[in-house]
Amino acid sequence: MGSAIPQGQLGEIVREARSRTGVPAVAAGLFVDGSIELAAEGDCTPETPFRVASISKWFTASLASACGVLDDETRRWLSHTAGLRSEVAEPLPDVCQGLWSYANSGYWAVGERVAATTGSSFAEAMYDRIIEPSGLTATSFHEPDHAACGHVQEGATGQRPVESAPYPASRFPSGGLWSTVGDLLRFAEDQFDDPHGLQEPQADALGAEYCLGCWRRELAGGRIAFDHEGSVAGFQSLLLIVPEERVALAILTNSWRGSGAIRRIVRDLGLNPASNTLSLSSTGLIEPGRYALDSVSVEVRDGWIIEQETDPISGAALQRKYRISFDAVLMSHRVDFPRPGVARVGWVTLPRVA
Repeated sequence: MGSAIPQGQLGEIVREARSRTGVPAVAAGLFVDGSIELAAEGDCTPETPFRVASISKWFTASLASACGVLDDETRRWLSHTAGLRSEVAEPLPDVCQGLWSYANSGYWAVGERVAATTGSSFAEAMYDRIIEPSGLTATSFHEPDHAACGHVQEGATGQRPVESAPYPASRFPSGGLWSTVGDLLRFAEDQFDDPHGLQEPQADALGAEYCLGCWRRELAGGRIAFDHEGSVAGFQSLLLIVPEERVALAILTNSWRGSGAIRRIVRDLGLNPASNTLSLSSTGLIEPGRYALDSVSVEVRDGWIIEQETDPISGAALQRKYRISFDAVLMSHRVDFPRPGVARVGWVTLPRVA
């Protein structure tokens, strides 16, 4: 099936997105039925490595399948349906139990299972089973030379570099990889035909479905896409595929403002989600108030979300403000209220505390 994705325009689209958002560096790659475009603006080239953060989860799910450890328990960990808090392997509060909630801790458990099964470290297993066989020569768990530097917000409009911090090996399964847009496109091409059996939906959340290591959602025109975002230590990223059209898009940025650039690039390439995928009738009424769990605190008021959290790698205090949306372009900007006294913001299920 042919694709309606505009070709030959990626460079201009990336240039405009960076100009509008002030992101220090943006690299993007577009694969359309065998044809590849690469573009970069700012302090980077298409070959510059960036942290890809939670895009690593797609790799981890692929590795779990390749190692033969996809049982009921690992599927719950990989699909965020095990009822765990994100940053500690402890249960969600009772009011949140039974709901989909993003949990890095489940991926750490998968990493331990992979290491026990293979008799090697998780990183070694990833190199041996996924990275090297796929020819991903620029993908690694260790910071490479000439890598992009992450930036966090400073003041109302400024940005400052984040000091590079070691990524704990125990966290590798949930978000430890560095990569380039070219390598991500090679990985994405391998995912078109779902060789690892990851694309079966496991849970409904936020107007889409979560599979194993990736979201499944409907785009405008009825097309089905799979994607995952990443956000850590001043980096934001996206990997998206439309298997039926043999389309893949990788976007890497080195700023907490990167989601604005990513959203513009996705929109200008015609990869917008189907509208009205969620409605108030399906989510319940918006409940203003404060919601919090562990390091995440959210204010819901006057149609806005004010989200505060601590970055687990850099330790930076982060704040985002955005309008409540049930069908935002990026899954990370969607919000829902799955039951009274509960909000799902930043993919994490949070109890109301005030």
